[in-house]
Amino acid sequence: MEALRKVRSALSLLVTLSIFVPGFLYQYLLLIPATALVPSRAERWRAAFTKAMAHLLLGGLRLGGARFTRIGQIPTDGPSVVVGNHQSLADPAILISMSEPWVPAFVTRARYGKVPVIGMSMRWARCPVIDPRRDARGAVATIADAAGRLEHGLLIFPEGHRTLDGEIRPFRAAGLIAILTTRRMPVYLAVSDGLWASRRLVDLVFNIHRMRGRTEILGPFAPPEEGAAIPAFVDGLRDRMIAHLAQMRSRDARAA
Repeated sequence: MEALRKVRSALSLLVTLSIFVPGFLYQYLLLIPATALVPSRAERWRAAFTKAMAHLLLGGLRLGGARFTRIGQIPTDGPSVVVGNHQSLADPAILISMSEPWVPAFVTRARYGKVPVIGMSMRWARCPVIDPRRDARGAVATIADAAGRLEHGLLIFPEGHRTLDGEIRPFRAAGLIAILTTRRMPVYLAVSDGLWASRRLVDLVFNIHRMRGRTEILGPFAPPEEGAAIPAFVDGLRDRMIAHLAQMRSRDARAA
């Protein structure tokens, strides 16, 4: 039985990755020309495409036995900040699928801009692209600039990297502090669990059936007006996320 689950997992991963082929063709052969012809509809059509791709990717993982429980919604009809803990490659797709009506921009690394479909969708969402290893100060400046101009939400994973053990890592808080210093916006927390064992693509191959993801949205939380109080506010956000993650695990343990 376990061997069959592993085969199913590998096949579903192939299906999930193959979604990028028709997505790429649709994006370049139909969507880009259509938005050039009808620019007034461009933002709506681009958002619909990106959200559809997120749902399709999650659907492909479900074929392999993955389960995703999503509670709450991320409003993107105005400026906001979404702070998430980072457990897996599926995190952005999960949070995009929970966002309405628009796709939030998300702080991302330059290497993801080379991935077909994803790279163009990043540009459409005007995602701040950073390379903190090469230019840490420039990364913070790029994030702050995005906070000042974006209108549909900004998603950030302040841990910087996916967790190794499911726990919430210390925040690399400079980017989030820069966002809230540049612009006071409501903050939503996206707390996820059950995904960290499949944090890398190689981990997914035979283990998709082990994914039991749960994501819950908390907030909004209002940042302080005083700039000096923002670092403590950010520390408090992490504390809230840690406490809520513990509550989620306690509920799951009682239900088991």
